[in-house]
Amino acid sequence: MATYSKKDFNTKHYNDARPSYPPAFYETLMDYHGSSRDLAVDIGCGSGFVTFALTKYFKKVIGTDISEVMVEQCRADPRTQKSDKLEFYVGAAEETPSVIKENSVDLLTGAECCHWVDHPVFFKESWRILKPGGTLAFWFYKDPIFVDFPAANDIYDEFCYESPEYMGPQYEQPGRALLRTLMKEIDVPEDLYTDITRVEYEPLRDKTPNTLYIAKRINLAIFKEYVTSWSAYHNWMKAYPDKKDVADQFIDKLASTLGWDDDFEFTVVWATVYTFAKKKG
Repeated sequence: MATYSKKDFNTKHYNDARPSYPPAFYETLMDYHGSSRDLAVDIGCGSGFVTFALTKYFKKVIGTDISEVMVEQCRADPRTQKSDKLEFYVGAAEETPSVIKENSVDLLTGAECCHWVDHPVFFKESWRILKPGGTLAFWFYKDPIFVDFPAANDIYDEFCYESPEYMGPQYEQPGRALLRTLMKEIDVPEDLYTDITRVEYEPLRDKTPNTLYIAKRINLAIFKEYVTSWSAYHNWMKAYPDKKDVADQFIDKLASTLGWDDDFEFTVVWATVYTFAKKKG
């Protein structure tokens, strides 16, 4: 994902602005995975959300990312400096660093990143490095839903997808389109994996959430921080340096249309999906 690899990308801002994954979800993952917990590998680790969380469960955890900027931040993190069980490497999901050996990985995770990979190559490479019976797990959240405010959802669609003057054209494809559909088009190959489980949650459709339930009570200032962490926002700002900040335009329209002031709080909930599978062989 090219935008997040640029040297001027603010990784701390990305880390602070993005949603995190509930502790209950990690328990769901571990219940599926089982007791083999020597080595976990977190591909597309970004700022280390998942990599650091997995240290609670595994003797050793390796994070990889194609972004040198993200990997440098993770290596400099005090949690890495103080731990003998954490390592970070620059590397692609389709070709893991040579330090990760064939048939050596108990759990391979990919959070909010697998829509960017070459899927046939990724599935084969994951199979190669996983132990027999090892777990492949990847998950996503997509666009937030403004609970009880359909007009806000319409404005979101305008700025993120429908209007060519805003951020829609700035998303890298086909990754963004796959994320928007929660990667329904991509099947885990059954010749390589078994016990395949896919669990989806759509806030406007499903009454009962699963453990990958992500919701926040926020205001417009916090929402703007989230918007300005998007790759499409950064690409738009580089494409239109002389125009009014698109995040400000977005926030201003929400405020004027909904009548929200700086102190008004609202709830957003993200649609999510997770997929778990076991390596055959």
